[in-house]
Amino acid sequence: MKYLSRSKISHKEIVNKNAKKVYIFCEGEKTEIKYLEFFKGLSSNIDIIPIPPINGQTDPIKLKEFAELLFFGDDLNSPKFSLSSEFKDEVWFAIDTDRWNENNKIQQLKDFCIEKNISEDCWFVAQSNPSFEIWLYYHFNSTKPINQDIAKFSSFKHFVHKSTNNGNGFDPDKHPIEIETAIVNSENNFQKFNNQPDLYSTEFFILGKIIVSFVESQLIKLKKMIKM
Repeated sequence: MKYLSRSKISHKEIVNKNAKKVYIFCEGEKTEIKYLEFFKGLSSNIDIIPIPPINGQTDPIKLKEFAELLFFGDDLNSPKFSLSSEFKDEVWFAIDTDRWNENNKIQQLKDFCIEKNISEDCWFVAQSNPSFEIWLYYHFNSTKPINQDIAKFSSFKHFVHKSTNNGNGFDPDKHPIEIETAIVNSENNFQKFNNQPDLYSTEFFILGKIIVSFVESQLIKLKKMIKM
């Protein structure tokens, strides 16, 4: 039985030794999930599994506890998922900075991953500052946003919506195809402060590189189809 399977594309590669599953615990219930679902099924060698928060509990500690429940179970529940060391499966937490620096919650999540990685390096955090929307912003923009421009809008999300796709907003059914552009732009503008992404920086490009390493050829085919 194949380790990974797909139904989204008709032509699939033979599953190779580098095939893996990537579980991604998302703080957002919609935006992040829709974005990641674009890549599901593009390659037979990577299974992207976005996991929304349970009952709207987006706190990094709650995400950590949810991951512990799903992977290790508790007195009442058996584990739902397991990690294959052979296929080098990974677990990621996609989190916003926003208010979660209160009570050192983000660092607690990172410390949890560090502890888990003592035995096997497969737990990671992709933090965005201020939110996941900055990753979407870099699909269309090569420089950091300007505070004066953001101040003209009711929220950062509203600003990103108006500053992408000629003001028409980010379309999760189409625009993730520009993930390679987002990787370049976000990495070029990435800075850290106090061991965290600086304002308008995101670590999501690290996860993006992993995704692209498996779906690059499919992205090329999709872009050619769009031009036809």
